[in-house]
Amino acid sequence: MNQPPHNPFEPPPAGSYGGPTGGGQIVPTASESIASLVCGLLTLSCFPLGIVAIWLGVRARRQIRENPDRLGGDTLALVGMIVGAIFLGLWLLYFCVIFAAILIGALKR
Repeated sequence: MNQPPHNPFEPPPAGSYGGPTGGGQIVPTASESIASLVCGLLTLSCFPLGIVAIWLGVRARRQIRENPDRLGGDTLALVGMIVGAIFLGLWLLYFCVIFAAILIGALKR
């Protein structure tokens, strides 16, 4: 019952940090998931990449659903699809505004 006083500056005993237990297997990320995210981000500078990002994201999510024990990156694919769709929508809105401005300018003449 007589234990020495606890020293707050003493490191914990070895093995008490609870390192990896080996229970979970790390699966590689699908390359199309990464490509979808990259294309989605690049859609800001080149609008056709939004379509590519959505297409790659759909393909990656289908592959991940078919092989969940061999591939990961479902969230990356989803984010790539969402970002690509948002930037593609902004590009389409921009083109509609430019087209409307040209049309209004032509009608005023």
